[in-house]
Amino acid sequence: MSRTAFQSLRFGNEEKEVFTRMLFQQAAFAGIDVLGYCVMGNHVHLLLRVPPVYSLSDNALLERYRQYYGSQKIPRSTFSVRELKLILDEGGTKADEARERILARMGDLPAFMRELKQRFTIWYNHKHSNAGTIWAARYRSLLVEESAESLTRVAAYLDLNPVRANLVEDPKDYRWCGYAAALGGNRIMRFALAQLFGQELDFDRALKSYRILLFGKGYSQKSGGALHSGSISADKLEAVLKAGGQISPHELLRMRVRYFTDGMVLGSKAFLECVFLEHRGLFGLRRFSAGKALSGEAWGGLYAMRDLNKSVYSDP
Repeated sequence: MSRTAFQSLRFGNEEKEVFTRMLFQQAAFAGIDVLGYCVMGNHVHLLLRVPPVYSLSDNALLERYRQYYGSQKIPRSTFSVRELKLILDEGGTKADEARERILARMGDLPAFMRELKQRFTIWYNHKHSNAGTIWAARYRSLLVEESAESLTRVAAYLDLNPVRANLVEDPKDYRWCGYAAALGGNRIMRFALAQLFGQELDFDRALKSYRILLFGKGYSQKSGGALHSGSISADKLEAVLKAGGQISPHELLRMRVRYFTDGMVLGSKAFLECVFLEHRGLFGLRRFSAGKALSGEAWGGLYAMRDLNKSVYSDP
């Protein structure tokens, strides 16, 4: 967990969106699994699995490096993608040093947090004409046993943050947490939610079990929580238990639509193919399929043309 430096320094929707995008980008580069997260107005919570990265093939190393920096300007303190490729192709001591230097940024929690917070600070300061640090201090961390009992409860604590802050009554309605992201179709968080249960459950069953746990945990905090702290109402808990943790198709559709922007197409496979062929010029030459089936038994075979998504905010 890490807090902002000043009470008056608060993240708005754009800041939360950019931090979340940087989180997944940083995690992919560093080989770290995001199992849960919640980005609030003045602090962030992350549940991470940090497997060590001892070595990578040059191709894998270069691919991570290329995806990490993309088209953005690379700092002078490190290599450009082209420079790194030339160094690795040439081999020798210089290549060994480059590999060691980049691998040191992977599979390591302090390096991950330092780089993520620094990158976001640079973006934030540029965006707001600010100078100096925006973080209060070093992050605080807790070592969590990798068991379903431990992981699901820590994840629930993260996802219940916006409920405790009285921002929403249901965590699924807060865009910047792992639970809502999973419901919105984020593949990483859908996989992570199932991982919380140690791969004992598929996503649909894990979702039902986690929703029951989430609401039970949120309701049980009512008596022992801080003053003015939000909680799950008895009526909502009863409704979730009665539904067996199942979310209705129209609620799932509402969740998914909330994460779509201009150009979303939803319907049967045949319908999407017709739209795809009619507007073929809007798609890249490498695009061959109209769309993908929405995973989950509640969707009834619907397809979505998700590649038409556009980011709500401009790239950092």
